[in-house]
Amino acid sequence: MASLQQPAAPANERSYWGNVWQAVKSTAVGLGITFRYLWSKPFTVQYPDEKLPTDDRYRGIHYLEQDLCIYCQACAKACPVDCISMDAKRHGKELEWNFFRVDYQKCMFCELCVYPCPKDCIHMGREYALVAEDRSEFVLELTTWQGLTEAQKVRVAEAEAKKAAKKAAKKAAAAAKEDKEGEEK
Repeated sequence: MASLQQPAAPANERSYWGNVWQAVKSTAVGLGITFRYLWSKPFTVQYPDEKLPTDDRYRGIHYLEQDLCIYCQACAKACPVDCISMDAKRHGKELEWNFFRVDYQKCMFCELCVYPCPKDCIHMGREYALVAEDRSEFVLELTTWQGLTEAQKVRVAEAEAKKAAKKAAKKAAAAAKEDKEGEEK
C-alpha cells in the first residue's frame, strides 16, 4: 500500500512563516512595554532650575581648598594629560597665589590628581554643567582669591619685620665684636 505522506514544505516557506511569527512576537513585546508606561505619571526635570542628584562617587568639576594647599605640585605631576597648572610665591609659611588652573578641554576626570595630595586639598566636585560658547572658557581658575588676604599680609609683614630685626641685631653684634677685637689689639 502506498503511504499517504504530505510532501515536505520547501525551506523558504518555513523560514518565511518563522520570520512573520518572530516579527509579531517582537511587536507585541514592544507594545506591552509602551502600554505599561502609557498610564504612569511622567517624570520631568526642569533642568536649569532642578538637577537630578548625582552619585557619591561622581567625578565632576574640581574644587580646591586653597587655605590647605602647600603648593607641592603633586596634583600637577600626577595628572596624565598635564591639564593642571599653578603658580604661587612663598612668604615664609604663607602662599601668594598667582593662579591655579584646570584645562577641561584636556581633563579626563580620572581623579588621579586627588590621591597624591598630602593635605587633601583638591577634590572632585559634583558639578557637571560645563557649557561654554568659547573654548577659552573651559580653562577654569580654581583659586577663590588671588594674592594674599589682609590677615596673611599682616602676618607676612610681621615675619619680615622680625627677620629684619634679627638681621640688624646680628649686624650690630658683629660690629660690636669687631670693635672689641680692635680695642684688644
